[in-house]
Amino acid sequence: MAGELRQTIDRVNAKAQILLDRYALMARMRAEAMERIRELEETAEKLRAENEKLRIEVDFLKIATTIAPDRADVVRTRAVLSELVREIDKCITDLNE
Repeated sequence: MAGELRQTIDRVNAKAQILLDRYALMARMRAEAMERIRELEETAEKLRAENEKLRIEVDFLKIATTIAPDRADVVRTRAVLSELVREIDKCITDLNE
């Protein structure tokens, strides 16, 4: 009877040790997973911030492209300014005579 009790206690101890080992393994795996989750959340936040920055830059560039004159506008404006300068020069010449 005492021998059977001893065997039962030994089996319970062995099973308890297995449970403790498994618990320690699971706790370690959980800690690693939590650390990985934290790293991924930081990476995701950095990517969100970079995405927002790039979106703002795209909006700015769209506006700048819309506002910026094209080559034909520049040529027309120079022609108009040149004509105005010639007219002013004629007026100055007429005033001096």
